[in-house]
Amino acid sequence: MTALTNIEIVIRIVLSLVAGSLIGMERGGKSQPAGIRTHSVVCVAACLIMMTNEFVSYKFGTGDPTRLGAQVVSGVGFLGAGTILIKENKKITGLTTAAGIWGAAGIGLAIGVGFYQGAILTAISIWGIISMFQPLKIYLQKRSKIIELYIVVNSTEAYNRVLVYCAEKHIRVTDSRTAFGEVNQSRIQYFDVPEKKIASFITLELPGKFEHLRLMEELSDIVGVIYLEETS
Repeated sequence: MTALTNIEIVIRIVLSLVAGSLIGMERGGKSQPAGIRTHSVVCVAACLIMMTNEFVSYKFGTGDPTRLGAQVVSGVGFLGAGTILIKENKKITGLTTAAGIWGAAGIGLAIGVGFYQGAILTAISIWGIISMFQPLKIYLQKRSKIIELYIVVNSTEAYNRVLVYCAEKHIRVTDSRTAFGEVNQSRIQYFDVPEKKIASFITLELPGKFEHLRLMEELSDIVGVIYLEETS
């Protein structure tokens, strides 16, 4: 094992910064908890840890050159956990961001040990997955038979009309969480909502090729429906 030169150190640090920024730009652009700064710091720090491990092994001529790197893989989990959120409708978000942070750490380790080819290809691949696969995800969601809605109505009669509509269209209600007199103010802050209202997170299974847009339009036309939003 030979000592790292100053040029090698600079190349690895800069390359890890670029790789981390590449992943972080996409996440930050979507207002995720961890953006370009977090991903860049994780990637550069992982690179430094791997180079430090290599330096220690060279200087003292003993030790496992992968020991510190192994701790990064498991230790970065606390950052990922901080980006995962469970929303009020029990929907989990932030998993892609958490995976991106973990991937940034792995890329940093690879660059730190000098495995440039694998690091560069992985950085490009992760960037492609989290940015270019988004339209495909939306396409599949819009054609899914399962749809989750947040609906606010002004009376129990209006809510019953929604259920009757679903029965007539052979739409199956698979889950419903209803609150009487309580609504999510952040969702309907620009709407004039009467005091008596019913808010519900409802999951529906659509028949055949029943389109999401058609469902939203027909539900909106039901008398008493104040607010409607697709949450899935």
